[in-house]
Amino acid sequence: MTVVLVNNREHELEPGETVESLLARLGVQGRYALVERNGEPVERARYGETELERGDRLVVARPVAGG
Repeated sequence: MTVVLVNNREHELEPGETVESLLARLGVQGRYALVERNGEPVERARYGETELERGDRLVVARPVAGG
């Protein structure tokens, strides 16, 4: 079983899972999500090509506008 942590919760990965496909499975629209992988930001344009690996730690956030 290949597991990653997303916002401190375990999620099992599908083979070849990318940031984009994981976000879709979690119901998060990629264009509105900011993702950090193992302490490094992931460029939104690279979500579809960034493959996830066992033990990755992701922080997924959605920016909120307001004042």
